[in-house]
Amino acid sequence: MSEAKTERLMIFAKAPMPGRVKTRLLLPPETAAAVHAAFVRDVVERHGRPGRHVTLWRAGDPDHPLWAELVAAHGIALAEQPAGDLGDRMAAAFAATGAAGDPVVILGTDSPTLPPQRVDAAFAALAERDAVITPACDGGYVLLGLRGAATRDRTIFPKGLAWGTEAVLPTTLDALAARGDFAVLDPWYDVDRPIDLRWMRHHLPLLDGPAPRHTRAVLQLLDGLAGAR
Repeated sequence: MSEAKTERLMIFAKAPMPGRVKTRLLLPPETAAAVHAAFVRDVVERHGRPGRHVTLWRAGDPDHPLWAELVAAHGIALAEQPAGDLGDRMAAAFAATGAAGDPVVILGTDSPTLPPQRVDAAFAALAERDAVITPACDGGYVLLGLRGAATRDRTIFPKGLAWGTEAVLPTTLDALAARGDFAVLDPWYDVDRPIDLRWMRHHLPLLDGPAPRHTRAVLQLLDGLAGAR
């Protein structure tokens, strides 16, 4: 009988420091930091499951109170993002987390509306395949899952790739195709620009299941501030 595997979810997040996060939203720095913090809270809250091991890989201020808040509320583990570009950091995190052969999924915090069922589907896909990806509408990806030897395959995170550009998705798909069979799930969207924020406002009421409550609250606060001007 094969040993049961533990689902391991990695969430990459930056400390919500004004002027360091969500700058492309073109909001005041303190407001952008509040939006980012809401996104982080929702991603952590929405994707935990009994028996699923969740680790928040943090960057920025290691003493920011948000980290202690999330540990206390959700019992997650904390880890420090290693040095290097995004590819270096993800490659190191996958190699460390997947060492025991468990399936590993990574998320950022730019997609607070991603339905929890999408992460469940990614882990289900990893029961049959060594890789799974959810494309992002902007040309990157929202979610990447790997298991076994794939968690140690550096070709999936090529050196010199311009992370955050439209080159990320096709390059990653080529790397996954070179390894063999993999699953591609339906795409989702990141919230990085003002137009993304406007789209999310209209999309929240249409979501199946509960909307991300912290994101909804911070948007209501923004609406209230705008109405008071």
